[in-house]
Amino acid sequence: MKKLLFLLVIACLGTTMSLSAQRIRPPREGYPRPVFIKDNGEGARINFGLAFAPTFDWFYTNTNGYSRDGVLVGMRYGIPLNINLTHRKHYYVSTGVFAEHLGGKLVFHDRVVLPNVGETDNTEIHRNYRATYLTIPLGITLKSRSLRNFFVCGNAGIYNSLLLGANNVDACLLGGEMWSRERHQYTEAATIRESAYAGLGFEYSVTPTMRAGLMANYVHSFTNFFKGKGQAYNDVLMVDPKANFGYFELELHINFF
Repeated sequence: MKKLLFLLVIACLGTTMSLSAQRIRPPREGYPRPVFIKDNGEGARINFGLAFAPTFDWFYTNTNGYSRDGVLVGMRYGIPLNINLTHRKHYYVSTGVFAEHLGGKLVFHDRVVLPNVGETDNTEIHRNYRATYLTIPLGITLKSRSLRNFFVCGNAGIYNSLLLGANNVDACLLGGEMWSRERHQYTEAATIRESAYAGLGFEYSVTPTMRAGLMANYVHSFTNFFKGKGQAYNDVLMVDPKANFGYFELELHINFF
C-alpha cells in the first residue's frame, strides 16, 4: 500500500512539473503567443485624437416678438489635443481645432419680398439659420481610475469660435399657405462667438495607447448671434433681435497616447 501511494505521489509531481515547464517554455519561432497588457493608467505628456459629434441646436431669445421654432441638427468634428498635467492619465488641459455647423429656428413678423408677389408687410416668417465656425476649445478634463478598463470622464471649459459663413432659409405664411425662399447668405451673424461647455462621459481602453470614448456635453453661447457686421433690425417690430445658441452634443472620439 505504501509503495502504491509513493508511486502516485511521484506521478502527480511529474505531471505538475511537466505542466509548469510547458507554461514557461518560450513559444516556438513563428508562433508567438499573444500577450494582453491592460492600460496601466500612465500616459504621454501630450496626446491627440479624432472626434465627431452630432449636435442638437436651438436659440434662446428674449426679444419681443421673436420665439424659438424648434431644434435643428448640426455637427462638430476635429482634432482634440490633451496636455497631461500629471504622470497618471487623470488631469488634462484640453484644446484642439474643430469645425462646427450649428443652427436654430425662429418665428417672427417682418417685411418680406417674394417673386411674383412683391413686398408684404407684417408677414409671419419661420426662419432657419445655419452658421459654420472654426472653434478652439480651452478647458479641463478629468478621468477616473480604471473600472474594468472603463474610465469615467468629466470636462468643462470655453469654446472660442470664429465665423466662417452663415445663411438662412425662410418659410412665410401667406393666405394660410407656406411660401419658401431660396437659401441666401446672412451677413449679420456675429464674427466671434464665446460659449461655455460642460459634460460627462466615459472611455474604454482598446489598447494601452488608444482609448475610445463618448461624451455628452451641454454648450451655451454668451454672444448675440445677430450682432455681426451690421446689427440685424426688424422694421415691423422695431427691435434689434437678440438670440444665443444652446445645444447638446454627443461626441464620439478616439485618443492616442
